[in-house]
Amino acid sequence: MQWSFDIRSGLLVGALLTVLIGLLLAVVARAMSPAFRPAMNWWVAATLLQPTGLVLLSQRDQLPAWVTIVLANAFVAGAFAAYAVALRRFHRLRVPVLGLGAALALALAASVWFGLVVDDLTWRLITISAVLAGMLGYSAWTIYRGPESRGLVRHVAGGAFVAATAIMAYRAMALLWDPGLITGIFQLNHVQLLSYGVGSVLPVVATVGFLLLCTDRSQRELARAARVDYLTDVYNRRAIEELGTRAIAGARRHGVSLAVQVVDIDHFKRINDELGHAAGDLALVQAVARIRECLRAEDVMGRLGGEEFIVLMPDTDGASAVAAAERIRQAFSDRPLDLQGERRKVTLSIGVAVLAPADRLFSQLLLRGDRAMYAAKHAGRDLVMADAMSGWDTTAAD
Repeated sequence: MQWSFDIRSGLLVGALLTVLIGLLLAVVARAMSPAFRPAMNWWVAATLLQPTGLVLLSQRDQLPAWVTIVLANAFVAGAFAAYAVALRRFHRLRVPVLGLGAALALALAASVWFGLVVDDLTWRLITISAVLAGMLGYSAWTIYRGPESRGLVRHVAGGAFVAATAIMAYRAMALLWDPGLITGIFQLNHVQLLSYGVGSVLPVVATVGFLLLCTDRSQRELARAARVDYLTDVYNRRAIEELGTRAIAGARRHGVSLAVQVVDIDHFKRINDELGHAAGDLALVQAVARIRECLRAEDVMGRLGGEEFIVLMPDTDGASAVAAAERIRQAFSDRPLDLQGERRKVTLSIGVAVLAPADRLFSQLLLRGDRAMYAAKHAGRDLVMADAMSGWDTTAAD
């Protein structure tokens, strides 16, 4: 059974599908987080540039060569560069402007030289195929080597770009091996079908994959927002209580100690009253940053509410916890905070508690740390106090 396929018609159908995908993405982008807009704008641009190039390419012998060769290849190469920019922006990575610009310039130069000056179809296809393979491969590399290169959803877009890279590279190598393989731009053979299939199928599959990447990140950001305090970027109360419960189970399972520090900023209301709530928010952010400077990598910090914070210190006894709390206290006593141009000394009251046999729930350990913190408040503030059940009945004062 013989079959035939009109490549011109295939190009036009592929162009139509790509335009529809681009318009759909433009609509969907309005409902996505503004953080995705820069990447999506570049992706939409790619889905409009590529069909423009395909339509111009399909008009070979109907329009001048500089339109159907030079402009057509420029639009297609520009689309592949736009995909790369979109993926770099999505992953919050630097865009290699010079590298992509050089690739575009090489594709344009090959189109002009081998299309208008020398008119060598074989070398035009070899050069442009190699350039497109490089840009497609760079997009695939960005997906798989980006900071969020985990999870199965990346394989949809990543697989599409890998397949497209392989096809473009295959066309270049096939023509190097057999220069007479393609004698006409609309010649029907397996290399041509694969190559034009890239132009028709890649935008559809890759766009679906790109939307899956955006959805996956949105879900992870929502999950993170449910666990992280929006202002200070530490765990919120619900998350820190869950982590505290796990920490108690782990400490008991491995037979190690567990300490908590309850940290409260002294006279925080004065900052809000005298300098305004913006300065108060800044004080909280700077206070968290300074506390983190004094913590170990394994220590976990959370915000209980207002100006009160907690630090979970795994495998830490009372003496070490008090010494660490004293270092945090001194970090504030010795160095004022810069609050919107005004330097203000801020002090802390810190309560320390260590896991005791009587503690069945994390809330019991937290309550003892909280009581120790209030004891430091009542004793004059700018103090570190340990709960008596912690086995380290020491008070540190300024």
